[in-house]
Amino acid sequence: MTLQQLRTDDAPVPTGPFSQGVRVGSLVFTAGQAGRNRETGQMGDIKDQTTWALRNVAAILAAAGASLVDVAKVTIFVREGSDVQALNAAYVEAFRTAGCGDYLPARSLVFVSSLKNPDMLVEIETIAALA
Repeated sequence: MTLQQLRTDDAPVPTGPFSQGVRVGSLVFTAGQAGRNRETGQMGDIKDQTTWALRNVAAILAAAGASLVDVAKVTIFVREGSDVQALNAAYVEAFRTAGCGDYLPARSLVFVSSLKNPDMLVEIETIAALA
């Protein structure tokens, strides 16, 4: 099976030795994405960060010919004490806006004490399946 490294200028450039995403056959794996506004560099609150993290994920998926509609599994790493209700609101809005309707992928939500950047409240990675 062929591995295809994904690269797009519409998502943050990796800061370490890893790919933005990888396509393996009909599966697409995205690296964990922080919620940084690419135009302003700002992180914002948990709702803003969730929205931007999912936009970054969507950009990587698009590089593989996929979208949020194709996502089967989401893993979210969230800083302890973060407002999960606001995260959930932004999460549902992103998937509905993408055209998922009432469909939401399987999800794991992992609370962590810290993330790479002290302003980072959330990091999101996905697995998508292409038809």
